[in-house]
Amino acid sequence: MRNISKKKAFAWLLPLASVLAIGALACSSPAPVQTTAPAAPAPQAAAPAQVPAPAPQAAQHPAAPAMPAPAAPAAPAMAQVLPTPQAPQLAPVPQSQIRQPAMAMSADEAQHGGTLRIVAAGSIQSFDPLWTTASGTGNVSNTILEGLFEYTSDYGIGPLIVESWESSDDNLSWTFKIIEGGKFNHRPPLTTEQVRGTLNRQKDRAPILRLVRNEFGAGDGEFEDFFTVEDDLHFSLNMREATGLAIDAIGPQGFGPRLVTADWYDNYTANESAEGPPNGTGPFKFEEWLPGDRWSAVRYEDYSPHPGPANGTSGGHTAYVDRMMYIEVPDQTTRVAALQTREVHIVQEFPAELLSRLEADAGVALYDNPPFRLLGHFNHVRGPFDNKLARQAMVKAYDNQKALTLATGDPAFTRLCPSLLQCGTKWETTSGSDGFYNAMNLDEAKALLEEAGVTGAPVRLMDPADRQPAHAAAQVSREVLTALGFEVDFQVMDWATMVAQRARPDDWEFFHTWSGVTVRSGPVGHLLFSELQYDAWFNNYQDTTGKQREIYSRLARATTEEEQIALNDEFHMHFYEDAIFLQVGEFFSRWAASTKVQGIVNGGSAQQKPFDKWLTE
Repeated sequence: MRNISKKKAFAWLLPLASVLAIGALACSSPAPVQTTAPAAPAPQAAAPAQVPAPAPQAAQHPAAPAMPAPAAPAAPAMAQVLPTPQAPQLAPVPQSQIRQPAMAMSADEAQHGGTLRIVAAGSIQSFDPLWTTASGTGNVSNTILEGLFEYTSDYGIGPLIVESWESSDDNLSWTFKIIEGGKFNHRPPLTTEQVRGTLNRQKDRAPILRLVRNEFGAGDGEFEDFFTVEDDLHFSLNMREATGLAIDAIGPQGFGPRLVTADWYDNYTANESAEGPPNGTGPFKFEEWLPGDRWSAVRYEDYSPHPGPANGTSGGHTAYVDRMMYIEVPDQTTRVAALQTREVHIVQEFPAELLSRLEADAGVALYDNPPFRLLGHFNHVRGPFDNKLARQAMVKAYDNQKALTLATGDPAFTRLCPSLLQCGTKWETTSGSDGFYNAMNLDEAKALLEEAGVTGAPVRLMDPADRQPAHAAAQVSREVLTALGFEVDFQVMDWATMVAQRARPDDWEFFHTWSGVTVRSGPVGHLLFSELQYDAWFNNYQDTTGKQREIYSRLARATTEEEQIALNDEFHMHFYEDAIFLQVGEFFSRWAASTKVQGIVNGGSAQQKPFDKWLTE
């Protein structure tokens, strides 16, 4: 092994930690419908019908159809340089009268016991977060499965399964030590073999892992050359060219590598949803799933936490409650009423018109989310949107403000934002957006469709009616598509059905979702976002010119802020020219919890996670 220089791992900010910071992956964390500015208090809600008790059913586990495995992109070799970390600058978030628990308790006063009841943002279709970025499935990662690295409270990157690491002087060899004594819920000991199997499953799916392995990995980037098991507790990443993205490659990202066991990684590819209950190393252990009703997990008594302090979702965690439960309550009014009558403790989403009821309730606390980006996805491997001109037409014709206002209920909590990276920061750019973003130019759009020869083509538009931001945007998209002359098949469904259907490229043409600010923070947040990368997500972006891969190759090697900003502008031009997806804009949101829930850190990466929280009742 090469000469190793000591770089111990209890430093919480890592190479490029601040670069890849702030927020959540696309739909990997719930986005409540933005509340409006404070209204006059409404009368207290009447007690609702009780949240339904679980029916006697056996736990079930859905399967999902396989997708074609993505091909690895080719990219030109570039000169060796290392990226320079840059701290993100956050835009101000609109505020109303936010109420939090008046007397927050410290962890020293934490109480054990009880059942934490959370109203899930949407229904669940799969328990495999290595297959989908859906927020319902992401809740599994919050409780049961763990990654090698996770987000700190300020959205940097800190260790979780990894205990320490070091790199060689030339940064071509990175050696990692995992925590000792870790056990999966069903008793296999945690070793580097599960690290190998999990990373191998995700090697073509997780975007930064794929980029680093292909562009910088030893040999020709083959996984066996890139990854080495040293012993049960140590593994190494091997590079042919130095990069500052080594840790980010195995950190949180779209389809990020949460550790699983051989029954998943040996039997299912990253393009298939694994069957069976999730078996992880986290503080909670899967209990049961009653489809369409709820799923639950209990405290894992043999949990081995990271030896360092909790810091966001990284570090050592504690399961204070005996059981946590994600409950499906499709009706938004019933969700809020259940919170007010103390039948549930957390509501991940609620409609704007019910804010006044929550503000009038002294037993409810409101918390901020960072700004979310609303967007719409084209299917790049089916007509009509396999044609760039058809995609451009949709972008040019769209009424962005109308969609944002419907999604939030109040234009004051929206922001027109053509920038892929977060507006209000130094990384904001409008490059390439003129004449495309919020142009509402139907005549020019129709001319493009005529030129493409797709006027009147059928379009299947998916509408997840139980997720307000996407549901609202779908109404506007139906209007725009109809005005453009498309034959629209408007398919109303729940979120779980859409998650399954979007994984089948023959079954849809367009749908809406949203993403957090992790993938929108400069300078290289793009690298985290699978939807912008060649054949990396359900939109199956084809990058027919190779421009995306070529720009990303240079971005991964940029060493100065000036280079990064210039490349961001260049990619932005390509984004609008190729109409990769429909950028709608930003919206601001909040979620609600009972004041009986303690341990919540407002705005942090772990604010809705069930670990490190306890009940005072």
